[in-house]
Amino acid sequence: MAARRRASLTHALPHDMAVEIAGHVAATSPRPVDDLCSLRATCRAIRAACGDRAVGRRVALEREGAMRWSDNERYLAVVGGLSGAGNPEACFLSGLTLVFTHRCARPGSDLLARAAVAGHKVAAYVLALVRYRADGGASDVAKQHIRQVEGEPAADVVIGGCKTTPKQRSNKECVRCRTQAVEAVRQATWKMAELPAPTVAAAESPEDDGKRCTVSGCGVPEAWCDWAAFCSEDCRIRHECTRFFSQLPLTIANFVT
Repeated sequence: MAARRRASLTHALPHDMAVEIAGHVAATSPRPVDDLCSLRATCRAIRAACGDRAVGRRVALEREGAMRWSDNERYLAVVGGLSGAGNPEACFLSGLTLVFTHRCARPGSDLLARAAVAGHKVAAYVLALVRYRADGGASDVAKQHIRQVEGEPAADVVIGGCKTTPKQRSNKECVRCRTQAVEAVRQATWKMAELPAPTVAAAESPEDDGKRCTVSGCGVPEAWCDWAAFCSEDCRIRHECTRFFSQLPLTIANFVT
């Protein structure tokens, strides 16, 4: 009798409420995929809610690291399904794989852009460098994504009719995102080649293709820190391109042209 009552109450849940319950499980469970599978078995209403794209977008995919290695085929299927639902982490991983493993720069960049729009900073970081390198250093979109990473305004601020630009731009958040991005590429391309140990570039001005900034102090790391201040957006993004791609083997880095 009690079981029938609980079932009837579950059936009576409005769809939006059922989606909210499933979304909470997806976002907070230590094993969201398995727990959503168990939740789907409760009744039709919850099963329909679990299949809602809003729930898929909230799945904390980063908590499924064990599945990546114990059941990689299932993990890849989950990533593919969640990227279709617009899950930021799944879009990031799928985009990374397309760009660096399959040489599919355009669709891969589109997925990275979806993740970046959803607030995924590491996706915005990788997308910025891929776009900057592909566009030969003439990409304003790439600079906008680096600004997103650093939490800066998307454009120069206009005060009293005058445009104001920060005198110095930091790469503090870029340093953090770079570490995560290199590791993500390592995991996405482990079947292709092993990444070498990160190389330490000279603590001087950023350089790319022989270009070197002559402004004093530009790109010099702060004391006891890995991040630095730059005189311009171009210097900052050239610096990040050099650092990021230098940590990838040529067989992978050359995929991005």
